[in-house]
Amino acid sequence: MKTSHLADKLYQLRAQKRIQQKELAAAIGVDAPMYSRIEKGTRIPKADQLEKLASILDVKLEELQTLMVADRVAEAVDNEPSKIQSNAMAIVNESLNNPK
Repeated sequence: MKTSHLADKLYQLRAQKRIQQKELAAAIGVDAPMYSRIEKGTRIPKADQLEKLASILDVKLEELQTLMVADRVAEAVDNEPSKIQSNAMAIVNESLNNPK
């Protein structure tokens, strides 16, 4: 995956609050290297960890969950041509906007 929206947001929020990775890691119950992988986008936080991050970083849980889903979608279509990606996203958007 090229970028992780969730990882980027977590880094941005942590930097704004001037919290060290090791402090945040301890607060969510992981070691510093594991948290570093979350912030690099190579590991996805568990649901309870995401809740703790939202609380500590003073951000809505829904925003972090949305970024995590966006990362999953981006990863799913990553190797497809851009036209296929766009068409697939249009189909998904249509089905979400017009449920049966």
